[in-house]
Amino acid sequence: MEEAKKLAEENYALEIEEIFKKFSTGRKGLDEGKALTLLNSQGFNEIPPGTENLWKIYLAPLFNWLIIIYFIAAIILLVAGLITGESDMLLIYITMAIVLLNSFVAIFQQARATKKLKALKNLAAPTTNVIRNGQREQLLTKNIVVGDLLLLNTGDKIPADARIIEATNLEVNEASLTGESEPVKKSYIKALKSENLPLQSQENMLFYGTYIVMGNALAIVVQTGLNTEIGKISQGLQDSNSTEIPIRKKLNNIGKWFGIGVMAAWIAVVIILYITTGEIAIIPGLYSAMDIMPINIPLLTTIVMLTGVLVMAETGIIVRNLTSVDSLGRVSVVCSDKTGTLTKGQMSVQHIWVRGSRFSVSGSGYVPKGDITLKDKINEPQKVEDIDNFPHLKLLLTAGFLNNNASLIKHEIEVGKKCFIDWKVLGSPTEGALVSFYKKIMKKKDVEQFEQIKEYPFSSLLKRMSKVFKNSEDGKYYVFTKGASEILIMSSSKFLGDENKSFDFIDEMKLVVMNTANEYARQGYRILSLAYNVMDELPKDVDDEELRDIIEKDLIYIGFVAIMDPPREGVKESIENCHKAGIDVIMITGDSLMTAKAIASQISILTKENGKEIAIEGDKIEKLESSEEFFNIKVFARVSPKHKQIIVERYKDANKIVAMTGDGVNDALALNMADAGIAMGISGTDVAKEASDMIISDDSFSSIVKGVHQGRGIFANIRSLVFFFICTNLFEGIVQFYLVVIKKLPYFLSEEFSYQWVFLSLTLHTIPGLILTFDTISKNVMKEKPRNSEEIISKKYMFLLISYGALLALAMLVIYFLYINAPISITNRNTELGKLNPYYLFTSATTELWSGVDVIQAKTLTMLMTTLYFCECALAVQIRRPNMSIIKSFKEGNKFMYIVIGLLFLIYLLIMYIPNLQIALATSNFGIQFNFVFLRIEDWAICFGIAILCCIGPFELIKYISRKQGVFY
Repeated sequence: MEEAKKLAEENYALEIEEIFKKFSTGRKGLDEGKALTLLNSQGFNEIPPGTENLWKIYLAPLFNWLIIIYFIAAIILLVAGLITGESDMLLIYITMAIVLLNSFVAIFQQARATKKLKALKNLAAPTTNVIRNGQREQLLTKNIVVGDLLLLNTGDKIPADARIIEATNLEVNEASLTGESEPVKKSYIKALKSENLPLQSQENMLFYGTYIVMGNALAIVVQTGLNTEIGKISQGLQDSNSTEIPIRKKLNNIGKWFGIGVMAAWIAVVIILYITTGEIAIIPGLYSAMDIMPINIPLLTTIVMLTGVLVMAETGIIVRNLTSVDSLGRVSVVCSDKTGTLTKGQMSVQHIWVRGSRFSVSGSGYVPKGDITLKDKINEPQKVEDIDNFPHLKLLLTAGFLNNNASLIKHEIEVGKKCFIDWKVLGSPTEGALVSFYKKIMKKKDVEQFEQIKEYPFSSLLKRMSKVFKNSEDGKYYVFTKGASEILIMSSSKFLGDENKSFDFIDEMKLVVMNTANEYARQGYRILSLAYNVMDELPKDVDDEELRDIIEKDLIYIGFVAIMDPPREGVKESIENCHKAGIDVIMITGDSLMTAKAIASQISILTKENGKEIAIEGDKIEKLESSEEFFNIKVFARVSPKHKQIIVERYKDANKIVAMTGDGVNDALALNMADAGIAMGISGTDVAKEASDMIISDDSFSSIVKGVHQGRGIFANIRSLVFFFICTNLFEGIVQFYLVVIKKLPYFLSEEFSYQWVFLSLTLHTIPGLILTFDTISKNVMKEKPRNSEEIISKKYMFLLISYGALLALAMLVIYFLYINAPISITNRNTELGKLNPYYLFTSATTELWSGVDVIQAKTLTMLMTTLYFCECALAVQIRRPNMSIIKSFKEGNKFMYIVIGLLFLIYLLIMYIPNLQIALATSNFGIQFNFVFLRIEDWAICFGIAILCCIGPFELIKYISRKQGVFY
């Protein structure tokens, strides 16, 4: 790569004859034999696809700790079952299903990485005109070799990096490579002797993948394929390592701790059972240890992200990498490309100066809609309703529209159910801005009387362009000229005054106009002046060059327009929302520093309130050693792809979660490196889209803010899920271990109550998770600070988790020992049913079903189940909004939450209070005998009271104290 870079730098610094000598060619081009030899030795002029690493792409994602633990446990149980003939195959099947499902999701997510380079192959035009053996030929672009002479015209896509030999009025759009919004003027220059010139300054070079806006050129190919500037970017994509996705890393950390916990619990159970029974119970010990594992977390986490992705798709955000949604929610820095992202990438007339009056123009980009408003320092702003009342402005509009070769094209783009109108310009973006400006208030019929006679194209030497028209109404010839202000002001002897009368353009007046134009230029605007002339007859018997000198002399100066690629609608408000959310927005652009600062000031990236915010050019980035100084930079101008890479790396080294937005080829590497790469859907190149994690279908920066809101909500939901399942699995597991292994007391795992454990797992350990899986997003998430690399279970959150877990365990033990040791009297109801069945277990007809069941144990476990229902349903509501009270959390709920909680209790009540249902289940082929005891109102009150006093109430008190102390989770 360094050698290729060195060769590229030499190419713009060599004299043309040295270039010919270097590549063994001349003005007749290569001969076929030499070209074939070079093609065989150098390979095709194309970007080769990235090589697929089987381990990195397909196997590495499977090694998630939670998946590994399940997988190993399933293998041990399966082997033990084959050896001993005793094993719970249902648990094995469930475990393997979870492993396979999560493995499939992981593989699917990673497989998209192999597509990142495919779009690069499509950048080249299929055929290109070259000169070989002195003859013009049309070749497949992939067959071009170094030394070939390219014939390029307006609209051509440049097929390789090339050095200009000849050029006429050449302008090239390099926005996709450099990020610079305006076309770059290119010309034949013998040699550029400066070292390490940025791409924007290499005026004698053309680059692969850019295209010609105006003019034509003859150029010699100096680099092909991977050695081109685009090739280097693709190589960077190929070489860059895919960083581990944050949410996967966080879940892995949790999985590691649970792995350690499972091993410790397994060993402890085996040892305790051996000491107490003398048996080596390896398999029962593993079953017991696995009870603490939150088996639902991987699957439900995936569902949460999929749900978020569907919601984001409705708002115009197409997610390509599922787990990047979490990264977007953690973002603390948004590095945004200016052109096409913060701005529309379309030039627009913003201000007008004519006859001493200033006008402002609304509207954005090429869309021919907007208002023109007269603004002077004395009167109130006046909207231009009828252009005929402003003849001087009408003349300026006419001059800009007629002396023009651009045209606007309307495209309708459908994305899902939405339809976006996109306006494109054929020709120069600056001229496109003038056409759009004209169509905002005038019609084509307004200039039908003008018939074009002659055109004098823009000359980089003269810095102006003219067209001559004959007016069919008065028979006179009108010359319309546009160009650089310093040229047209000096070429004009008159200026337009009231009632379209012309007055002498004296030097003092010229200075005033020039100073006014410079005032706008300092704000980053591109200034274009317009002038005209009226002639009764055109001079005869003169050649074109002489005629041009005549008609462009003694012009009447009309005024000037200030053109800029303006900010998108809503961008300023979105950036201000980012600032409120603690997110820094950094502008990165290939444009000049002056233009970048002007736009940044308009959209609140640079603010007057913060004097520390600065803007620099890209070549100064590597000289910044102080992190504090680097983090104060809000605008980077004149950047190259290498600079973008450095910027992203610097922020990531500081443990910032970085989102990178962009639309061009030059953004691809940075998009790939960022934690969340965001490409523009309409204006984005295929390369940028393939390198990104998500695509904004409407190209609106505002959609990114919506994405951050959704991402933060997804992170909050995942965190709540993890909290819920760790709490229930871990602390219930601890209580179970204490009661069953140490105290040897009856529990849900006892044979006669084993189906209660199945019921607990299928209802209470599953259904409340749906509240958190499909939960709504709090309105307050955008008021929180970015979480950066914070773990899912941070230290503060761990305190909250342990607090609730301890309270849950306390509530379980209180209700258990309240009944198992000194059971409260189970009073009979004075009913026929009470006489037949004093414990309300079953009806007398099924006495044999419960005859072997200890009623005290059945009542105790039923009360324990009921208490868990209250505690864990409350937990789902409490933890979904950890920074709110349970009452506010419930108020911020939705119908789904209420339905889920109601459904959960309904299932429990149906089984408990419909004897025939328990009978049907017990006598079925499955033999599902729940052995739930009927509970009275007093029993429910006791369960609810213990849940409130031991668990729910104290947890709310902890949250209340945290809020008062300013501690937020």
